[in-house]
Amino acid sequence: MMIGVSNAQEPSDKHVSGGSCLLGPIDDETARRRAVSIAHALAADRGTELLVSATDADAPGVLPESHRERHCSSVTPVEPAATLDPIVDRYDPSVMVVKRRTDQRLFEELFSDRAERLSTSADVLTVDGRGETDRIASVLIPIAGGDHSRLAVEAGVAVARANDAAVDLFHVVDGDDSAARDRGRVLLEAARDAVATDGVDVDTWLYEAPDAPAAITEQSQYYDLTVMGAPTNGPLERFVFGSTSKQVQREADSPVIVAHAGGGTRESLPVPEP
Repeated sequence: MMIGVSNAQEPSDKHVSGGSCLLGPIDDETARRRAVSIAHALAADRGTELLVSATDADAPGVLPESHRERHCSSVTPVEPAATLDPIVDRYDPSVMVVKRRTDQRLFEELFSDRAERLSTSADVLTVDGRGETDRIASVLIPIAGGDHSRLAVEAGVAVARANDAAVDLFHVVDGDDSAARDRGRVLLEAARDAVATDGVDVDTWLYEAPDAPAAITEQSQYYDLTVMGAPTNGPLERFVFGSTSKQVQREADSPVIVAHAGGGTRESLPVPEP
């Protein structure tokens, strides 16, 4: 693993400052390589240390080939524990990167998952083991508004900066609704302005389609990575009415990173009216 470097990025002033970045234990090699890239990129952008389980701190060759060394943060080994709770209590990280279950059954969505529980104390990004991790050249960030989308933009741009990748900020609207198109343009511009995009090729894409989850799932296959915000509705509402984020997680063949915003002083993106 690439560890402490002297020419790390200066931290951006457009994120939540605070504690370290914690990389949770991940046994799947593909998911781990992706998680390590995200954790290093975010820690470097936030100007903080990266906490890694002592048993994993010296694991070689886990970063994607495209991840540039100057976008790595210094690594601090922490003693492993049966769960993340005692580590979170001791180190109080500002952001965590953990593995996400991809085999969750529909009825299980009636209950809050681990990421939702962890996000009560910090930002959480979940990764899966789908797709390839050799190179990250393109990142799709679907935007819905709110805190979770704001964190998705921060994480997606950080990963893109570390891997010299291009970013598309993506928002789906009904093509027959001119007011929705206007709100979508405002949202995309707000998303672009929400984080420091220096050195990153960021484009906005207002996409007209009747079904947002299907549109995101279809387009995600053309990107190396999709980063999107977690559902904003509760478990019961998701079970009854569905969730764009959950549907994309279930149906996409390419890797999806899900951002769960925790506490802090982050400025939310505007939420379009229905």
